[in-house]
Amino acid sequence: MIKSILITGGGSGIGAAMAQAMADRGCDVLISGRREKALNDVAGGSDNITVCAGDITDRAHRLELAIRLEMLPEPRAVFHGAGYFQTGLLNIVSSDDWERSFNTNVSARWHLSRDCADLLEGGRLLFIGSDAGANPRAGAAAYSIAQAASETLRRALQAEWANRNIAVTGFKPGLVDTDMVRGFMAKSIDEFPSRADYEKYVTSGQVTGPDTIAKFASWLLLDTPADRFATTEWDIRTPDHHAEWLDAALYPDQA
Repeated sequence: MIKSILITGGGSGIGAAMAQAMADRGCDVLISGRREKALNDVAGGSDNITVCAGDITDRAHRLELAIRLEMLPEPRAVFHGAGYFQTGLLNIVSSDDWERSFNTNVSARWHLSRDCADLLEGGRLLFIGSDAGANPRAGAAAYSIAQAASETLRRALQAEWANRNIAVTGFKPGLVDTDMVRGFMAKSIDEFPSRADYEKYVTSGQVTGPDTIAKFASWLLLDTPADRFATTEWDIRTPDHHAEWLDAALYPDQA
């Protein structure tokens, strides 16, 4: 059973909910994020949650995270929760936004996975995915491209680490009510031409909260056998596993 976990993007949304869920189940949790106050609010004085503020795209911060993770008990896990979403058509999206997207959603995950690999023997590595990787939408294509690359990175690590005692997988959460989602839903149609595609999920009640995602992800990390964890294409919306971790309907509006 996992005893320690590093969670990136731990200051809000899914990462913050994951920190609470894993700590509540007795894990030592290390959370990373750019906003120290938000991280401290998540930790809330918990003896099980420690804070390491910094930018995951910064090499020095990643190395500090690896050092801090090594101090925690084995077996360990890493949850790649940090993400960056930018709107804008490909012909006008800024170079800074493009690079920030790749640096956060792809490069930082590659570097951190590699930096922590020797610490994860007998442990687990969990990516958060997105439907966007397979379904580019106008005004969000740069994010979709980065998500497709992140998915390929996850699959490549599964292949290259197949003979190591490290279970690697990812999961798709569907649309989640987070600050990031509320941010792009507040954009105008001119700024984000595909907003209507996401509004369909909202009006049909197909939106979950971060706590539900955290419950699912903690179940994956703590309760599923390693071979099942690593060989299943996980999607929170797939009903065949709901009875194992979910007490009610996934989408209450549809119950």
